[in-house]
Amino acid sequence: MYCADWVKILLLAIIRLIKRALMKLAQRRIVSILILFLTFAIVNGTLFHYFEVINGPQKNLTYFQSIYWAIVTMATVGYGDIVPQTFAGYIIASLTIVLGIAVFTLLVSTIAEAFLRQSLRRYMGLVKLKHVDVVVVGASEICREAIDELRNSGRGYRIAWVLEERPRAPPEDIDFVVGNPLDEDTLIRAGIKSAKHLIICILDDSATIHIALMAKRLNKNLKIAAIAKSNKTKELLEEAGVSIVVPLRIIGRELASAVFEPSVTLFVDEVTSSRGIADLIEVPIDHNLSGMTPEEVVKGLEHRDRAHRYVPLMLVKDSGDRIAAPDSGTKLKSGDKLVVLKAKRNTE
Repeated sequence: MYCADWVKILLLAIIRLIKRALMKLAQRRIVSILILFLTFAIVNGTLFHYFEVINGPQKNLTYFQSIYWAIVTMATVGYGDIVPQTFAGYIIASLTIVLGIAVFTLLVSTIAEAFLRQSLRRYMGLVKLKHVDVVVVGASEICREAIDELRNSGRGYRIAWVLEERPRAPPEDIDFVVGNPLDEDTLIRAGIKSAKHLIICILDDSATIHIALMAKRLNKNLKIAAIAKSNKTKELLEEAGVSIVVPLRIIGRELASAVFEPSVTLFVDEVTSSRGIADLIEVPIDHNLSGMTPEEVVKGLEHRDRAHRYVPLMLVKDSGDRIAAPDSGTKLKSGDKLVVLKAKRNTE
């Protein structure tokens, strides 16, 4: 078993080296053909200038115009504003057309092939993403709901979605990466090294712990939110540096509330979605808001947003202590966070 693992690791390393070599070769091919095209243009333009201008009748043409003629001719445009007038010029023009068609066609087809290959890799989820804000790992409906909430938050997050296979109907504005989320290379392709947040919505505790540890090793400043099926997993994830751990037992609380206080369940469902008439938002207290009261903060929010009412529900102190329904006279300090209910005003 140990030997088989080493063989697997070796094969993966060889495949990665081949991929990188092919990509570099494709890039060098475009550059090589472009250099060849420009070289032919300079040589043919110089010959045209020599026979048509220096030793020919077109004394009014500059060297730049001769190069321009060569490029236009090789690109098969042929404006006709500059034409050869000597026998040598006709020969050079003929060679320029024949060589130009071959080289220019090769250049265009190579560039088109590179774009097509990149588009196909993006379609298959094989590209390496950059400038990602949030990485979401998992293929469950929980992940889709998390992505929808991020999209509807209005904060312009760039999201990378990591799945083991291509989704049937991926959102048009979401980039996805196909691969094994337990593989470090998959997370790197998803942009985990520069991302600010990671959401792990896999219902497998061991996989969740593995991904969290690997992600933290790749990006120490990463903020992670994850699901835990058991209390033990919750403790391990918190010890691993996961910022927020959502236990599955919270679903049990929701189901119980649906029996003896269904309105509470409806309220929680409403305020945890940005698509309804109400939403829970977090207001970070910075130096501008420090020293103010929750009531003053809420009045400032309502002054800027006339379409909504704001109600302070909880104060999370910088120390981590939580105060439900804080008094209106409570002085806020820098680093605190105020959880506020944002509700649409009734216009009736």
